[in-house]
Amino acid sequence: MPLKGNFKGFFRYRIGKFRVIYTIQENHLLILVLKVGKRDEVYDE
Repeated sequence: MPLKGNFKGFFRYRIGKFRVIYTIQENHLLILVLKVGKRDEVYDE
């Protein structure tokens, strides 16, 4: 799901209580994982 605000251009994936914040760079066939953590912690700057 696309994100807004400071994470605009990134996506999130839910795994139980954890969230993965990531982006996909199609020109390089690369998935960059920015953060992994609990929901209440992962969106903190």
